[in-house]
Amino acid sequence: MCLKKLISRSIELNIKRPDRHENMIKRRRDLPLIIIGDLHGERDSLKEILEITSDERDSLFLFLGDYVDRGPDCMGLLEDIINFQINNGERVILLRGNHEDWDMNIRYSFASELIAKGYEGVIEDIISWYESLPLIALFDDVIALHGGVPKPIPSNIDDLSRIRATDPLGMQILWNDPLDEGYWPRGGGTKPFNAEDLEAFLKLTGAKLLIRGHQYVPNRGYKLNFDNRCMTIFSASYGYGWPRCFVYLPPCDFNVGDVEKYIIRI
Repeated sequence: MCLKKLISRSIELNIKRPDRHENMIKRRRDLPLIIIGDLHGERDSLKEILEITSDERDSLFLFLGDYVDRGPDCMGLLEDIINFQINNGERVILLRGNHEDWDMNIRYSFASELIAKGYEGVIEDIISWYESLPLIALFDDVIALHGGVPKPIPSNIDDLSRIRATDPLGMQILWNDPLDEGYWPRGGGTKPFNAEDLEAFLKLTGAKLLIRGHQYVPNRGYKLNFDNRCMTIFSASYGYGWPRCFVYLPPCDFNVGDVEKYIIRI
């Protein structure tokens, strides 16, 4: 299948999901859930995760975004992910990250990579693919997104699901970080969220755990905030040999205090 057709098929799968409600995926957590964080063009990281989970093809695979920029082969990774999605259908959910944005791609590396490799003809297709990606996935008691809790928090779940990436709250969903000892302001309308913000967001969505990406965690690959109710995972190493992480969450009830045991380090 040619690249344009691959992207077009992925767009169709993203938009026509039966569990999609506006910009939110809502479904039961009735299957094992494998959650993959930022990959940033690292095909070897994706390959290793898929090899480790090769016996889990009946599981749900959730990607938290940031597929491109920074890494050595972003276009190759994008093709790998789209092929994996096409081969596994609705069991693969792709969320949008803050780097699924053409202005970011110009600032970082993906735009230059596309031009250098002769992919100018698919730039508009890729931008359309970005626009097809949902922002949030809700699985009963687990909610996942790329960045963080938007503020002010919407008053109901329908308003949350209608948020678009280009809205101020959508930008925060893609960019916000937890307020902890390592927090540093990103500017541009982003806002830190604290334990009280998270509690209100979890109450709104009916979840007890937020899983996010967006922040690399040197020498560890993950972090837990706010009594383990906010989990950050990062699946790229940035070439430093740092631990990379993903989550394997079985479809049974879990204790938030023990969620660290579901983080797989590679």
